[in-house]
Amino acid sequence: MPSDLAGDRRARDADAVRYIVLRKLASGLRHSLMGELQSIQFLAELSARLLPNRSDEARLRDCVEKIPHAAAAAITTCHSVIEWLRPEEGATTSLGDAVAQCVRLAGDDWKMRSTVATVELPREAGDTLVSKAAARELVVTSLLVVTDLHRGALDIAVDARPLEGAVELSLRASLSKRSPALAPMIVYQPLAWDDIAILADVHGVTCRCDDGVITLRFAAAAPAPQRQAL
Repeated sequence: MPSDLAGDRRARDADAVRYIVLRKLASGLRHSLMGELQSIQFLAELSARLLPNRSDEARLRDCVEKIPHAAAAAITTCHSVIEWLRPEEGATTSLGDAVAQCVRLAGDDWKMRSTVATVELPREAGDTLVSKAAARELVVTSLLVVTDLHRGALDIAVDARPLEGAVELSLRASLSKRSPALAPMIVYQPLAWDDIAILADVHGVTCRCDDGVITLRFAAAAPAPQRQAL
């Protein structure tokens, strides 16, 4: 098969996996947005109720002053959601921040599933800068894969170790004896080990899936150059 056709097929396969991932993350992304917007709604409604009665002006002032901060938080969350849909080319993030965000999104219903993630990243590994697009896609996809493949409550362990010019992240899951409140279910289409490999190949990330352990090796990114003061 000509290399350009193989590249096109690889890109289409990666996009198909991304679509499934986004369908699975829809609930978590919605909750992130709605939480911020509901704060604005609450403050606005409370301000409207206090407005006719000026006897509690201090409380009214407090509510009104909180609205810009709540709106700024909502804008930040919106930008974050858009980044999941269209990552900024060349953007980097610390591995620790990427893992924390992925656990929060993928774990939107983990309390109901009695699933618990334990993240233990040594500081040197967690502070390592990596490609934001690669880390987000591969970490969150790995979390979704283990919950699709293992029905029932899980204990998920995430750790990492720094390497020369890279950082290696490991993720393993084991069944727990806890009783989930939510019946085992798969949202949309199930993901499997091969789906992680497809995305890893596109990002140029080395990955292994051995004995239920997912290992991802991310290249360390150079820190952004500091701007000189004028």
